[in-house]
Amino acid sequence: MSVHTVPVRESPKIESTSDVATQSKIDELNQRIAELETQLAEAKKTPPPVITENLPLIAETTETKPARNLPIINRQDVQVSSDEWQNVRIEVTDQALFVQDTWNLSAEGEETLRAIAAEVRASDPNAVLDIEGHTDSLMGDPNNLMQKHDVSSAKAMAVMNFFMNALRWDSARIRTSSYGRSRPVADNGTPEGRARNNRIEIVVRNENE
Repeated sequence: MSVHTVPVRESPKIESTSDVATQSKIDELNQRIAELETQLAEAKKTPPPVITENLPLIAETTETKPARNLPIINRQDVQVSSDEWQNVRIEVTDQALFVQDTWNLSAEGEETLRAIAAEVRASDPNAVLDIEGHTDSLMGDPNNLMQKHDVSSAKAMAVMNFFMNALRWDSARIRTSSYGRSRPVADNGTPEGRARNNRIEIVVRNENE
């Protein structure tokens, strides 16, 4: 006679109360982390709002240099203006300064320079001057650019020497530049234009720029 053996069923394992509580906390933390990750992803999609409350107002200001007082020089063939750097530019034609076809100052030219110096000193006793020499395009050999600069340099030097020797201008506050025909201010195709291009420019520099 055969004997049948009935298998014994194993009882299910019962988790301890502490294990259940720990797993519950872990599940809660995972759910919270998932929520935070979702919020972070949404925040990246939407730019943060610009908060303008209680912010100080910053006024846009454009710094401008005050216009300089231009000296008044009532002399024929003398023009006074101010450039973009607030330098005063005093333009004097050759015919108002030099003996014709030379760079020797005429008596009238010396009087013109005295009048200019007096007005400049009155408006700025410590003025620093640039004496610029300019020519038209026809003076001398038109193919010799160096000759143009030689002529404009000689004219500027004559004016500077008069300022230093006759007017006692401080040599540390005066210098010369020669530009030849490179900076015309009028049409060299007309006699009137050439007369204006043959000039000296006395630049009263703005030392505050």
